[in-house]
Amino acid sequence: MREGGVACILSISGGKDSTAAALALREADVPYRMVFADTRWEAPETYEHLDVLRTKLGPIDVVAADPKEEGGVGGMVDRIKARAGFPARMQRWCTRELKLEPLRRYHDEIEAREGIDTACVMGVRAQESKAREKMAIWEDEPEGDRSWGGWLWRPILRWSVEDVLAIHHRHGVKVNPLYQHGHDRVGCYPCIFARKEEIRLIADRSPGRIDEIRQLESDIERVRAERNVETPGRYSHAVGTFFQGRGEDGRNGMMNIDRVVEWSRTSRGGRQLSLLAPVPTGGCMRWGMCEAPPGAADDIVDEESPESER
Repeated sequence: MREGGVACILSISGGKDSTAAALALREADVPYRMVFADTRWEAPETYEHLDVLRTKLGPIDVVAADPKEEGGVGGMVDRIKARAGFPARMQRWCTRELKLEPLRRYHDEIEAREGIDTACVMGVRAQESKAREKMAIWEDEPEGDRSWGGWLWRPILRWSVEDVLAIHHRHGVKVNPLYQHGHDRVGCYPCIFARKEEIRLIADRSPGRIDEIRQLESDIERVRAERNVETPGRYSHAVGTFFQGRGEDGRNGMMNIDRVVEWSRTSRGGRQLSLLAPVPTGGCMRWGMCEAPPGAADDIVDEESPESER
């Protein structure tokens, strides 16, 4: 599991690009192991597809946020409830707490046990965005609040989507069924940066997830009201919404899930097209721990403030 004296650990998301990276390493006879960071907010199809990949590619370790670190609070839903708030563009705690930190612990454990450096191998492609065009195939990223802190390897950085599909065909590995359903990315279901079409697909195919978001929004409103009585001004907004962007007045809007779903079903050019913020290539997309949609916007600064409540 070493390349040039480094243990190669592939972060696999269940998407086509990370799977292509695994197949590329196999073709090159590069030993590696695979790990999946489970947010507990993925699509059912992704969990099922990971089991398919295990039969084709071998074991996939699973890491997740440590509940002990948050007083028993584990995945996405638990942490939303504990905060009475959702991740946001400027408070993207989901990436840090549910993906980066568990994966960093996994790497650190292997380094300590085996006495060797590890490389985080990622299925990232330059074709996906201008930000990714500037990335290097090999990089030693320094430690920091918004960095990985170690070796990064992007073996399929210069690949096209045709290359990705071709290697799937060569090895008889099917892509995640979400793509056949119309999704153009694999990751949190949904991500706070989900595009209009993805929201519509989820509303049509998985209405239970929309119901879950609606209930979370209702629970958050109740908890915020209670906490603002105890600590006046703790929350600047009385409500918390899963999707946040520019409202109809051009300012930051708090649009509940039902209004977002209604908007997602409008035709191209329909009303409220400015509702959601542009999809960034930062967060989990930067490290290849989830997929960016084709033509994603340039990276944005991920200025997280743990004490800031929205």
